[in-house]
Amino acid sequence: MILTKLKVSVLIANYNNQQHIENCIDSIKQQSYENIEIIFHDDLSSDNSIKKINEYKNIKVIKNKKRGKYGSYNQINAYKRAFKKSSGDIIFFLDSDDLFKKNKIEVVVNEFLSNKKISSIFDLPIHAYSDKKKNY
Repeated sequence: MILTKLKVSVLIANYNNQQHIENCIDSIKQQSYENIEIIFHDDLSSDNSIKKINEYKNIKVIKNKKRGKYGSYNQINAYKRAFKKSSGDIIFFLDSDDLFKKNKIEVVVNEFLSNKKISSIFDLPIHAYSDKKKNY
C-alpha cells in the first residue's frame, strides 16, 4: 500500500433510490482508504431519499429543485453540479444503487500514484441488485 494525502471525492447521483442508499454510502464509509469526501446529489426524488441521506454525517448534499424530463440528462447535470462542489484530487462517480468493494478507492489511488502517465481509469461498480462481479 502506498501512503498518500491525496483527497478523493465520490460524487453520487440519486433519484428515488432510498432503498439502496444505505448500502451505497456504507460501501464508501467502509473503504480501506480514508481521505474521502462524499457529495450526494438528489434529483428531486419523490421517495424518502433525502430523509435517508440526512441520517449520515459529513456528506455534502445537493438538492435539485427542478427535474428535467430526460433521466440521462439529469444524471449528467447531477455529476456536473457535484463536481463543482468537489475538492478531491481524484474524482469517482457512483450511482446511488451501486456499491464499491472495500479496497476500490485504495487500489485506484495507488494506480494513479504508480503510473504518472494515466489521467483516468474506467471501471464498473457493483450493482446492489445483481450478482455481477467486478474487478474493484
